[in-house]
Amino acid sequence: MRGAEEVQGAITASTLTTISVFGPIIYVEGVAGELFGDLSFAVAFALLASLLVALTLLPTMAARWAAAADLRAATWLRRTAVGGARLVGRGFGRVFGPFLDWFDGRFAVFARWYHTLLERALAHRGRVVGVAAGFLVAAIALGTLLERDVLPDVDQGAFTVRLDLPRGTPLEETTEAAGRVESVFLGDPEVDAVFTRVGRQEAIAGVEDDESGLHTAVLEVRLHEGAKTTSVLRRARPRLVASGGAEITVETGGATALGKLLGGSEADVAIRVRGDALDAAYQHAREIARRLEAVASVTNVRLGTGEGQPEIRVEIDRERAAAYGIEPRLIATTVEQYMRGEIATDFLDFDEKIPVLVRLPESERRSLETLRLLRVNGIPLRELVNTHEEIGPSEIRRLEQARVVTVFADVAQGGLDGAVRDVRSATADLAVPRGLRVEIGGANEERDRSFRDLAFAFGLALLLVYMILAAQFESFVHPFTILLSVPLATIGASVALVITGEGLNTMSLIGLVILVGIVVNDAIVKVDFINQMRKQGLELRQAILEAGRVRLRPIVMTTVTTVLGLTPMALGIGRGADLRAPLAIAVIGGLISATALTLIVVPVAYDLLEEGRGRLRGVLGFRPLPLVKAVE
Repeated sequence: MRGAEEVQGAITASTLTTISVFGPIIYVEGVAGELFGDLSFAVAFALLASLLVALTLLPTMAARWAAAADLRAATWLRRTAVGGARLVGRGFGRVFGPFLDWFDGRFAVFARWYHTLLERALAHRGRVVGVAAGFLVAAIALGTLLERDVLPDVDQGAFTVRLDLPRGTPLEETTEAAGRVESVFLGDPEVDAVFTRVGRQEAIAGVEDDESGLHTAVLEVRLHEGAKTTSVLRRARPRLVASGGAEITVETGGATALGKLLGGSEADVAIRVRGDALDAAYQHAREIARRLEAVASVTNVRLGTGEGQPEIRVEIDRERAAAYGIEPRLIATTVEQYMRGEIATDFLDFDEKIPVLVRLPESERRSLETLRLLRVNGIPLRELVNTHEEIGPSEIRRLEQARVVTVFADVAQGGLDGAVRDVRSATADLAVPRGLRVEIGGANEERDRSFRDLAFAFGLALLLVYMILAAQFESFVHPFTILLSVPLATIGASVALVITGEGLNTMSLIGLVILVGIVVNDAIVKVDFINQMRKQGLELRQAILEAGRVRLRPIVMTTVTTVLGLTPMALGIGRGADLRAPLAIAVIGGLISATALTLIVVPVAYDLLEEGRGRLRGVLGFRPLPLVKAVE
């Protein structure tokens, strides 16, 4: 019971601080909220349950097992359980005993070295603070070099290939072109299967934004386990270019269904041409796309909106129609009946009713001369209407009530920021026609929004942790000592991300937010024990050294178990594991650096703050703090 009373304050504060960092994540919008909203609830309630078990069930079980030393006075069930436990313990001891004895010996050597190092650090506090500050500045400098993106590059083992042939291409030609592209991928040894879809398909919310036509085809390519999308595409691109005849677009990563369902954009970079003049917007968008084809840092340049099918526009001359005494509605109805047809009757085939549609033959319905020969009440149609051919839009997209034509592109190299800079540079000298406006956005907009939300979550987590620590220790000073672990954790997180080649993205920033609640646990355990020792009458330095000796093993073992538990996630084993790896890498790096530096920096900071408080009280004329009082 004494052991439970000694640590209950520390483990309660540690658990509550960890829970507090998941609260702000619940309110984060965008990609981060979609990925971690439900996880935050699960972790918070799991930690509350573990705290309840640690404070109630475990002490009770330990007390009952300890009371079973006299097996003669115990019940038969209790004697059996204790005997079985001892037998299992002896078996494990024989198997792992030599290793555990070796580990204890090595750890004892490490503990003696740490104790000596801590004494030297307390004797040279200024140097310790200077070195820690230098490491922090270096970490910030490293952080500025990291690439920034919404999500890490995830190899899903699949990608999508889209074919767009000229409008009006027959279905047979589209099928033939899709077959040639399909054969290119099926000839690759790392491709497992190719699913081809040719012709029309309706848009699907969140997955397919565009409707297709007879001139389009979509190929879903699935790879073998362990195959890399980049290597397959690198081998296939020369053969795709040689096939010719179609505009081919490859969608990977955030442009696939996963990225769209998470709220991402259709491409890494999106250049939006906005304006009411749709023809001018199309023309300017095509010029932008032509320039982006020469930019090495982007690939898969494409227009986000098709130009539509060729059409014949019929405009009724109302003055002539009035002169002949014909209503415009009758002219429109006649043209529709000839071209679209009209159901004249139904053909009965036993119990099936088949509508009979009467209209002009296909060849005549596609001819402009047919419109001129048609008659309305005996008057040639050419006397009543004006006709001309043009390309009609297949769709009209609007953004903030304004028409928009979008040029999409994906990042090929250099990161998202570098690609956006290159796009701006390539289009800087391109004159924008009057009435149009050009905006460059895409994934960087979602990234900036997620980063702002996560920065707010990070600050709110710090505030909540401080409030919990202030309430636990009944002090406004010691929480600052404990929170020194947070900047120390960013040192290791930055180094780990640089070494592994990862960047700053939603996942790694979530890891930094989680670190706020995790890394303070070691400092809480140490500061709480120092306060207990001072309350028992030890001097400040003696209490710090005693806390270092007693709490070293729990702190190190807690960090080691956490790092080992996150290692499989950091290794990125399996499909989609690349999405989670940056989070684990950031947490592992932050834990290692925070633990290593917390063992030295936090005791030094505690010593400096207590000494500063004593001097301040002396200057203000207050009595010195009694040694038997832990905190104010």
